[in-house]
Amino acid sequence: MNQSPDPAPRWSLPVKQDRAQKTRDRLLAAGFKLLRRKHFDQLSVADIARAAGCAVGSFYLRFVDKDQYFQAVAEMRRLQSLGQLEGWYDGVTGASLVSRAVQREVEFVVEYPNFWRAALKRGTTDPDFWQEFRVLGRQSVDRFLEAYAALQQRALTGAEVENVRFAFQMVRGTLNNTLINQPGPLHLEDAAFRLQVERAFGLVSGIVAGPRPAARRKRRG
Repeated sequence: MNQSPDPAPRWSLPVKQDRAQKTRDRLLAAGFKLLRRKHFDQLSVADIARAAGCAVGSFYLRFVDKDQYFQAVAEMRRLQSLGQLEGWYDGVTGASLVSRAVQREVEFVVEYPNFWRAALKRGTTDPDFWQEFRVLGRQSVDRFLEAYAALQQRALTGAEVENVRFAFQMVRGTLNNTLINQPGPLHLEDAAFRLQVERAFGLVSGIVAGPRPAARRKRRG
């Protein structure tokens, strides 16, 4: 993962020595990696410590409990995403704008589905937790609108802005529903899923992109 600003001041116990900070960072990276294979509820502190190459006691010197630990992991992810957003639409064209937006929305959920499941679950019981993701989502849409207006070389109309905002809402709702409920016929890892999401985004937003080659649906073993 790309290096990002330090989430520790908010969600971990204070550490002063460089060695202690490195151990904390290993613990965060280890949990994030483990979430590729396991649900967060299935992870134990011992699993996280073992993957980070440290003792369980080292975990508790840096985090009060697993709940605070997850808050730190989520904060790390938000900061990474915010840093990525800064140059995300650099060099974008009218033909690539929609696919670039959908790429950002889809890729992290596909790569880290267990983290996102845990975040969605936390958001249903802790509105304060989800509020920061909501703010990040609005920032992402705002950056898209800036890029879209620059390509159009004019201010966007109210209707255009509303269509774009709803297109993002539709994409995110589809992603979350597909992740949690798996309604089919397409699944997150199917190549055709992203192309259909791009198509739907274009229809809802009214942004017409250039033709994309058809993708074969990935076989599910």
